[in-house]
Amino acid sequence: MSRIPLVLIAGFLGAGKTTFLRALMGSLEERNIGFSVVVNDFENAEVDAIRLRSFDAEVQSINGSCVCCSSLNEFMQTLGDIEVPQGGVLLVEVNGASDLISLIAAITVRYECHRFTSPLQITMIDAQRWQRRGQHNELEHEQVQTSTHYMITHSDGADKAGLKRLHLAVQAASPRATETSADRMAEYLRFLCASSRFGSQENTTPLPLCLSHPAEQPHHHHHEDERAFTSMRVDLPFVVRRGDLEQALRDLPEEVVRVKGLCRLAELPTVPMSFQHVRPRAETWFLPMLGAVGIVPTGVIIGVGLPASQISSQFDRLPSAELLPEFKP
Repeated sequence: MSRIPLVLIAGFLGAGKTTFLRALMGSLEERNIGFSVVVNDFENAEVDAIRLRSFDAEVQSINGSCVCCSSLNEFMQTLGDIEVPQGGVLLVEVNGASDLISLIAAITVRYECHRFTSPLQITMIDAQRWQRRGQHNELEHEQVQTSTHYMITHSDGADKAGLKRLHLAVQAASPRATETSADRMAEYLRFLCASSRFGSQENTTPLPLCLSHPAEQPHHHHHEDERAFTSMRVDLPFVVRRGDLEQALRDLPEEVVRVKGLCRLAELPTVPMSFQHVRPRAETWFLPMLGAVGIVPTGVIIGVGLPASQISSQFDRLPSAELLPEFKP
């Protein structure tokens, strides 16, 4: 039986997984390769999924924690049920705090995954923040170890010597990993889909990491101790000034690692926006969501030991904006 290529898109929180996924979807579409998509994230995976539904493909979202632990059964059921176009691929964006060793082990042994190849894993690696995560450095490093492919992101302004050191660190962590891009990955997947060898179990893609026995792998991925990631959802005003929102994000407590959400800006209220805020550099950027309708302004806060009441109070004080004069009817 021909097996379906399974592609995991991984990387630490804010490394650029969804941006890469959109680019890969576009590159596959250009090559007439069908695909379906699964997105997993904290609280409200729809924040990312809504950005992907402009493509003519099935996109399913899994809310909650990581697909390697508390959302694992839901994830496996989704893999078992989701329809993938004939001759196509399944793309999975995993939660930025996922333990990929545990996830790959589960995919290897679960019956729901028998129709898929052993997974390819593309890891996004943030050049500006690599191994600058403090207590989360170990998790970020572990996510690279299982990679079959990787892509360096946020490299603007990085010096050549620093990038060289980063490449060497990645190669040391995962010697068989290959640097890629959305276009190169799409071409590789085109080859896999067209290859007659893909129909044989003996010739499926090998696991990126040798696991002695998947069931014996320890689940040690920082979800059950003082470093455990948590999340919460906050409501935003129907319309907000960009400066007010950016200030509220900068003022969040240090426990926050990342914020993502949907909003309408007073400066451009006719175009819904998605936004990202990433620590420790407290950078915020906005992405227009052309064609999106019926969005609910919301934010998803991700961090460790979040002071929920303090954060909720802070967003409760975020002022609702009047439309700027040039946008008033």
